[in-house]
Amino acid sequence: MGFGDLRGILQYVPQFQNKTFVIAIDGAVASSEVFSNLLLDIAVLQSLSVRVVLVHGAGAQIRELASKRGVTLSSDDGCGITDEPTFDLSLDAITSLNFEILRQLAGVRLRAASVNAIHGHSEGVVKGVDQQFTGRVSWVDAGALQAMLDSRIIPVLSPTVITSTGNTMRVNSDAVGRKVASALNADKLIFLCGEPVPLLTEDRPHLAVAVEDAGALTEKLDEHWTIRVDHARRACENGVSRAHFLNGLENDALLAEVFSNEGVGLMMFSDHYLRVRPLEGKDVPDMLSMIRNSVADDALVNRSAAEIFDRIGDYRVIEVDGNLVGSVALHQYHGEEVAELACLYVKRDHENQGYARRLVDYALKMAKGAEVKRVVALTTRAKDYFVETLGFIEGSMADLPEERRSKLEASGRHSLVMVKSL
Repeated sequence: MGFGDLRGILQYVPQFQNKTFVIAIDGAVASSEVFSNLLLDIAVLQSLSVRVVLVHGAGAQIRELASKRGVTLSSDDGCGITDEPTFDLSLDAITSLNFEILRQLAGVRLRAASVNAIHGHSEGVVKGVDQQFTGRVSWVDAGALQAMLDSRIIPVLSPTVITSTGNTMRVNSDAVGRKVASALNADKLIFLCGEPVPLLTEDRPHLAVAVEDAGALTEKLDEHWTIRVDHARRACENGVSRAHFLNGLENDALLAEVFSNEGVGLMMFSDHYLRVRPLEGKDVPDMLSMIRNSVADDALVNRSAAEIFDRIGDYRVIEVDGNLVGSVALHQYHGEEVAELACLYVKRDHENQGYARRLVDYALKMAKGAEVKRVVALTTRAKDYFVETLGFIEGSMADLPEERRSKLEASGRHSLVMVKSL
């Protein structure tokens, strides 16, 4: 880790102090070799005054125990029918895993306790079929959990509920995580999955999706993941700022997701994680620093702070988790029906995430709102991007306003003129 990485981590420390993270751990993760390191990562979070709640699944343990006992499971994830043999076996597996998690937390000197804070009722009869010992979460005793968190005790919650008649029912652990995060108005709900997260690859290790785009996302997923993503959506709609899906079998996934702008997983957000906004005066030094390399490479025209301040209303920036990562400007010319798209830039570490396209789309909407007929852009190196991705065509000097044409001729840059009709 370099000093730059350390600075990146330190910016999050004040943001996360006294924030609540609900971490839902798949049973496969809890029984894996990485689990001991994961508990150390949780210790790091708590040392930074993050309030952590753990919810665990037990699917892997239930399947393993069923194989040993020769029991045919009616369900291993708390969804669908839970018959009596499955329920009895599931309780044994859940209880054993719950104790093991508490034991390992004590081993890394974290105070934790299993608590009866999840209440529910029987799922009953669904489409004419009795779900037997499957339950549903009806309410969460948030006061009891907050009292534990105030005492720096980590609540450990299992995928079961207690009914009003004192019976125990098996429930889905993702549903428990969602309900707990919503009840606590958590800042993050983090699902540590026992498998790779779909849609993510080595070329695209992270993906951020606004809650309003959840429907479009689920069209690309199978039924299992559609249900999981729906839990994230509902949590965000109920007050949780962000929900994350990580491959919990990867070492350092939790810290890499939490302590970076874009992370290493799939994230759904309901806050201002990603937004395009007007450039503000306080942003100008950061913007000049951000585009310095492209200016040095002659990919962007050099601009002084005074020049930017003079036309600051023309500029928009894209912000990821409170950090500027890109910019664009739309310069209009008096008496002309053409505007210029300028200063289009995205930090190299944030390329190939669609940010440039988002900035351009925003600028084009600005142009349409100003009743501009055509938008021009000057480029020395990005002709293919403007044509293939942004839908521009190559134009000529005649397409530029007279004022801009004179400046370009005087500069000697020999830029290509790209044009898009609106």
